[in-house]
Amino acid sequence: MQFKIILVFFIFSYTISNGQKKFPALNKFGGVYDVPEATNIIDIKKKYKIVVDVMNAEKNPNTDFNRAYELTARLYNLYALAGLPKGNLDIVVVIHNEASPTILSDESFEKEYKTKNPNTEIINTLGEAGVKFFVCGQSLRARNLVEYSKNPNIQVAHGAILALSHFQNIGYSLLKL
Repeated sequence: MQFKIILVFFIFSYTISNGQKKFPALNKFGGVYDVPEATNIIDIKKKYKIVVDVMNAEKNPNTDFNRAYELTARLYNLYALAGLPKGNLDIVVVIHNEASPTILSDESFEKEYKTKNPNTEIINTLGEAGVKFFVCGQSLRARNLVEYSKNPNIQVAHGAILALSHFQNIGYSLLKL
């Protein structure tokens, strides 16, 4: 009987420890799981440069934050989980098309959509961690968003295709989310 109790406790403990998301670098966003059986393919001496292409909106963009930002946070946390020092990770997010309204300040978003921007907190968290954001100036104009104030973490590029090609040309790997 005692063996069964120990076995049940072991299985329960193993399940709990493997089922809890961790936040090794960013709190609250981009939770990752420990994967003890994973082969670590990250070279902690190397600098990783990634440009993330964000162009889609969620089904309910007025209430749901953009999933691509959560995946960017997960990417950041995965590199931290693998042991990469913060200074060796450089992520740039290029926003365009349907995702363009996500860059608006809370005040501007509320003026246009009658609610606060659900993306503000995650953009600010990523920005504080050093992630850089560029929005497509062409998309801002096509969607009549030029006059609205933007989240202070957002810079404007002439165009998303220019920004994406620029960062790839200087050695960033493209990740489409």
